[in-house]
Amino acid sequence: MRKPAASRIVDHPFVARLNHSIALDDDDLAALARLLERTVVIKKAKDIIVEGYEYGVLHVVQQGFAVRYKLLHSGKRQIVNVVMPGDIIGFPACFYEHAVFSVTALSDMSLSHVPLDAFADTCLERATVATALVWFAAREAAIYAEHIIDAGRREPIERLAHFLLETLTRLQAIGNASEESFVMPLSQEAIGDALGLSAPHVNRMLAELKRDGMIAMTGREVRILDRAALQILGEFHSTYLARSPVHRPKR
Repeated sequence: MRKPAASRIVDHPFVARLNHSIALDDDDLAALARLLERTVVIKKAKDIIVEGYEYGVLHVVQQGFAVRYKLLHSGKRQIVNVVMPGDIIGFPACFYEHAVFSVTALSDMSLSHVPLDAFADTCLERATVATALVWFAAREAAIYAEHIIDAGRREPIERLAHFLLETLTRLQAIGNASEESFVMPLSQEAIGDALGLSAPHVNRMLAELKRDGMIAMTGREVRILDRAALQILGEFHSTYLARSPVHRPKR
């Protein structure tokens, strides 16, 4: 374990996200530096949270990717979200008696280890941080809502188009994608688990998008060739991912 220098706390992707939503002052940054000072490294494919177990610790992602999922009795896995740098692992696990989802690392990860009590104390002491976290929670809820619509109403090709643009937009927000290209953090099998499709079905849908000139792929690198057409197909509007600035609470 190591402790990042407090002066570099503004570079932490979680702090950068909060700071983009609401201006954090020096006291806010100092409080977050203390909160995020303990760092742990998680290896690829390691379980971070296992459904049914008790947890009292949050992990804030500095680097790496994970998936939040539910494993059904049939052995099928439903991925409910992709966890990226700046996200929090432990929502909602720490707020229930037992975790209701599992989280597994897709890559080696660097995480800030945050006891739930310390997290709650920081929110009580720093109103600005708590206010920014309300936006953070609202964004998470909006992402889940879109995924429900995917599963319930969109056709497979539409789900995939929406998923590709959502992934691009989220990666752009943390500086991990260019204007029109990104490296897909999920395998085709995992994409299928996120969209309720088989890996061969995902492969066919990707081939169709390539054939129609909407995307190009080299390995896991995805390049968007016709963004307008892909947006129309997936009914994708990035407003649910946008950061709306909020005013600092009055002291």
